[in-house]
Amino acid sequence: MSSADMFEGSARDRAFKRKWLDTWEQLGARILRFPKWMQAIILDDVNTAIQNRVATMEMIVASMKNREKGK
Repeated sequence: MSSADMFEGSARDRAFKRKWLDTWEQLGARILRFPKWMQAIILDDVNTAIQNRVATMEMIVASMKNREKGK
């Protein structure tokens, strides 16, 4: 891997991380406007949604790897 490739990957990683942080910052600002009891509900919903999405993606990746092994 050339140093240019390493820099490019690093720049993409930083851009993605920035997008991730910006998204959470915007959501956080909106969520903090609600009363504490509503914030707790939203936090629980977000936690459940993210856990479900990650589990789904993990199953997809595992399935793709199993298919590749079978070829």
